[in-house]
Amino acid sequence: MPVRPDRRLWPPVSLVPPPDSIPDPINPVDATLSLETEAESGGLVPYQVPITAYPTGSGAILVNSPGSGELKDGREQRWRNLGLHLQQRGLATLVTYNAPRPDFQVQLEWEAYSYQGVSWNKLLIESLCHAVDWSLEHSAQLCGTKTPALYLSGFSSGGSAVGAVAHRYPSVQRVLLLSTYDSVGDSFYEGISNFAGDIYLVYGGEDPTAGLLAQVLRMGPLAAKSFQIREVPNCGHRFDGEANTELLTQAFHWAFDGDNSLPLTAES
Repeated sequence: MPVRPDRRLWPPVSLVPPPDSIPDPINPVDATLSLETEAESGGLVPYQVPITAYPTGSGAILVNSPGSGELKDGREQRWRNLGLHLQQRGLATLVTYNAPRPDFQVQLEWEAYSYQGVSWNKLLIESLCHAVDWSLEHSAQLCGTKTPALYLSGFSSGGSAVGAVAHRYPSVQRVLLLSTYDSVGDSFYEGISNFAGDIYLVYGGEDPTAGLLAQVLRMGPLAAKSFQIREVPNCGHRFDGEANTELLTQAFHWAFDGDNSLPLTAES
């Protein structure tokens, strides 16, 4: 059953662990998937999806879907830094990737962005599925087990892709939606409504579009085991600034590390 949204600032997390807690570094794993998909014209379009993973022995994989304005490492390297942060603590193996960038070669009537005549929303969803499939195929190398705990996270349009895809993988236990919009349309609502795991959603108080989506999801039918919302005051869509970047990192601890040390205050 969904629950009422909660609002609070969680305790800050230092991005620098104590020196005696840092394990030996493990080199990131880089790969490039060479794929093809069908354009609206019916022809096949080749494309590539670059991937970076930050291996651990945690037994858990977290596939992260960046926003539309980001490459796999993120704005100001924030997803790369997050991958190293989670790796240092042995919490989960972060896998981050990016779909091809829109090229505006073909203007589709029903969609603002495309890549060589392919719906960009379609590419967002397919790219995430390929990243998840790759992660599961290489899970023993990435996190030490062939049957990992599987989590998904997504920022902005990446969160929309996560909502559309999560229910397709029964092993996905939790999703974290950050500053999420309904970018991929009906696929997002159909997917997130049928996801049976735990949904965590975080948005900035100065991002009314993401806040509205949070309320729409709260009122809608959900198959989710639980649904929790947090608003970050004085924060816009991109989580700009050092303080908000730390809170973005803390959101991952909240969703995937059980960091609920402070009491929650219900939103009125």
